[in-house]
This record gives sequence, structure tokens and C-alpha cells, in this order.
Amino acid sequence: MFKIWERYDLKKYRWAILLLIILLCTAGIYVLDKVQGEDIDMVSRQIKGLIGGVLLAVFVSMFDYHFVCKFAGVMYIVNFALLFIVKYVDYFNIERGGVNRWIGIPNGENAKFEFQVSELTKVVLVICLATLFDRLMDRIKQGWVLLFAVIMLALPVGLVFLQPDLSTTIVICVSLVVVIFASGITYKLLLPIVAVAVPIGAGLFWYVQQDFQVLLSENQQRRILSVLHPENHSAELWQQENSITAIASGGLTGKVFTGDGTLGAKNIPVIESDFIFSGMAEAFGFLGSCAIILAIFFISFQCFMIAMKAPDYLGKLLAVGIGTTYIFQAFVNIGVVTMLLPNTGIPLPFVSYGLSSLMCNMIGIGIILNIGISKKKERNSIDLEFGDMPRKGEL
Repeated sequence: MFKIWERYDLKKYRWAILLLIILLCTAGIYVLDKVQGEDIDMVSRQIKGLIGGVLLAVFVSMFDYHFVCKFAGVMYIVNFALLFIVKYVDYFNIERGGVNRWIGIPNGENAKFEFQVSELTKVVLVICLATLFDRLMDRIKQGWVLLFAVIMLALPVGLVFLQPDLSTTIVICVSLVVVIFASGITYKLLLPIVAVAVPIGAGLFWYVQQDFQVLLSENQQRRILSVLHPENHSAELWQQENSITAIASGGLTGKVFTGDGTLGAKNIPVIESDFIFSGMAEAFGFLGSCAIILAIFFISFQCFMIAMKAPDYLGKLLAVGIGTTYIFQAFVNIGVVTMLLPNTGIPLPFVSYGLSSLMCNMIGIGIILNIGISKKKERNSIDLEFGDMPRKGEL
């Protein structure tokens, strides 16, 4: 037995989070049905993913997050191995659009199974960093802890960047930086780092715009330049310009309520995933778009509220990292489709088509829900119990 009634305060179970996610997914499936290709049955897959994802979130929420974090080292190694395979093992990796972001089982032209490992990396690295800081909490103000954390994280993040996947790399880095700031590391360490990082960041921003730069691919550089100098790179903006046209055509209330339901956004490439917000805005209008943004914001806000009330330090860092991932990823996705940011491929959490993204996000939600219902206990006294286990001092 898990002794659920003793371990958790189920009255605090955040059903509102699951309900909002179901509503977001349902709205996304509706738009997906309007824009999917005739020969691709994405809707049925996403419906199955929604059902399976909700069950997965509830299942994960019943596992003590301390128990999950005990396997952080194993998760790190497995995730790193999968990222390595994605990039360097041709037999298992799947290439689309000149990038290697998926791992799969070969089956002629179509893989029997495919999975985007970088989606899992977002959750795994938050777990690994939070676990590291929790175990070294008494030494958190020592410089070597931060140095070790940076080196540990740089390896898998580097593999994500090399896929190449700049947008996911940025989302991962931002969420991890927020965890670092929330960890309680002394400002005597952080301020010098920020003082050095700001000019370095400015220098890199200038460098990637130069013809001789080698850090970004040619395609990535063109997309950045298209936003800074649109008059010279109009060919790179047609997808985002079509996206803005679709968003504007939705008006105040959208075509679902005022038109025939036909969406022009279906002609935008990858509308089902990276540009799903264009279809949502066209279908539900300005008001519906605001509702979607507020729903994602509320989910992230709930994560931060759970972090504030978390039973311990570990729960706080996990909730902060996962919540940051959702809200910042949504910011990047919506910034791209509204042409505020360079065109880069990243899904809108809980809305875009893609089972890899949906399932990994649901795992994160499961961890969040578990933190929210966990009762406060003494540090080092929490373990997964299948019966009466002796605790420290009772042997």
C-alpha cells in the first residue's frame, strides 16, 4: 500500500489545473481538426494522447516527488544517452527539415515509433538540478556547487543546441537559471556572474549577426536577421506574415461563431504544432486568444503558488522550474507567431499537436500536483512506503 491518506492531503489536489489542461487540449484538438491534412489523422492521435496524458499526470501525482528524485542520476544518464543517439546514431534518429530532433524505430520511410527527446530534457534537467541543490543545500553558498551544476547541465543542453534546436535550448536555459536564482545561492556569486554574462550576451548577439559567425546555422542566422532587418530578408518572413494575417482575420470573436468555420491558417506550414496559436486566434478571435494565454498563465501561476507553499526546498525548486518552463515556452511560441521573435520551432504547451510534448508536460504536471498535496515532514524522513518502514533513529 502507498498509504495515500497518510502521506497526502487530497483536499488540496489541484483539479482546476487538470480541468484547464483538458480545456486547452480540447480547443487545440478542435482547431487541429480544421487544419489537419486529409491523409493524416492527427485528431484521433491527439485525443488518445489527451486521455493517456491525464491518466499519466494523475498516476505520477501519486508518487512522492522525493522518490522520483532519487532516480535523478539515472534519468540524467538515460536522457544524455538518448540525446547522443538523436544526434550521432543514424540508425535510430529521424531527420526532418535538416534537423535531428527525434528518435525512432526504423520502418522503411516511416518510423514505427518516434519521440522528441528534447521535450523530456526540459523536465529531466529541472529534476536533476533541483535534486543536486537539495542534496548540497548546506553547501549551496560555495562556488564549486554552482560550477559543478553548470558543467553538469552544459553537456545535455549542448547536445540539444547541436541538433540544432535553439528555441528549446533557450527555454531550458531560462528555466534552469530561474531555479538557480530560487535556490538561495548567495548574491556574492550571482552578481559577478551577471556582470560578466550581460556583456558576453551582448557580444554574442552582435557576433551571430556577422557573416563570419560559426555559432548558428545559416538558417538560424537568417531568421534572426529577418526580425532585425525585415527589409533585407522578406523571404524568411512569409510564414509569420501569413500567421499574422490569420490572427487578424479572426477579429474579436473568431470565425467559429461568426463565419463558416473555414480557417485560412491551414495553409501555414506546421500549423498543427509550432503555429497552432494562429489557428486558435482565427477560430476563437481576440477574446479566445486572451483566454488561452490566461489559461496557460494560470497553470504556471499555480505552479509558483505551489512552490511558495511547498513542503520543503526540493518541492519549491521543482515547482519553480516546471512552472517557468510552461510560461516561457508559451511566451516564445506566441512571440514567434506574432512576429515579435525570430521564427523558431517550439510547441505551445498543452495546445500544439505532438505526443512527445504533451506527455512530458503531463509528467511535469503530475509532479506539480504531488508537491501540492504532500504534507510537510522532516527532511530525509520521506520515502516511498509499502508498509511500516523504520525511520532514522528508530532502528
